[in-house]
Amino acid sequence: MALWVRFFLLWCFATVLLFGKLICLDAKEKVSVRTCCQVPLPLGSWHKDIPTTTFWIGTDITKWSPKGIFRSSWDEHWIRNYGGEDSPEARAGLLPGTHAATLNPFYVALPFNDIAYPVIARKWMPWFDPSVPKGVSQCKGHWVEIKNKWGKEAYAQWMDVGPYVADDYCYVFGACRPKSKSGLDVSPAVKEYLGLNGSDKVSWRFVDEKEVPQGPWLKYLEEAILYSAIKKREMERRANKSEQKRKGKNQSNRKKQSQRERSSPLKE
Repeated sequence: MALWVRFFLLWCFATVLLFGKLICLDAKEKVSVRTCCQVPLPLGSWHKDIPTTTFWIGTDITKWSPKGIFRSSWDEHWIRNYGGEDSPEARAGLLPGTHAATLNPFYVALPFNDIAYPVIARKWMPWFDPSVPKGVSQCKGHWVEIKNKWGKEAYAQWMDVGPYVADDYCYVFGACRPKSKSGLDVSPAVKEYLGLNGSDKVSWRFVDEKEVPQGPWLKYLEEAILYSAIKKREMERRANKSEQKRKGKNQSNRKKQSQRERSSPLKE
């Protein structure tokens, strides 16, 4: 056999062997990453010692939020539907100090988006309901119980995706640690109620709505629903008044036009 043929065959063998090792290594890395979460945890399981940060509706522009937080992953008009910015600098106790909140001020963000990853959601989300229409989030509004390091509890609704990533299902529904340096974003109301300072670790878990006890999270949610209904009624009243004014103006213009036509001399 010619020398160049032997060299060529040896090169092919070495290449196949090298790529085979790389593929095996890649597979092992993927398995090692996922060994902590082959299946979702039972509903109500705790995620402990999770680094927690604060965010709010209307968060200033940062490198992580280049457009600020004026909408959530599931609400195109989040800041408008809330009634305004939820700034931690302008507070009236646990509530925003500049307007009446028309959504629950006790809200959080977790790093998974069921609309973006529906196949994963179907497998991993404990409360997944196949009858819910496509494009409607089943994460949005779900209740979360949060405990600080002293054991004080707060309850909040899951209203946005983050921090930083949207596909960390192994952490959100499984036993893995968060991919990112922070695993939970909480609203200013949650932060103040639990006495967090922006760099604390908390424990959290999912709870069913019927398990949520009385507290400011339900009181302010009920008030928000009431304020939202009042705001909607007021907007409808203004819209009807504007429409009536427009119709009256059009009627007046038609009447003037008719009078001008009657008073003008007829052309022969």
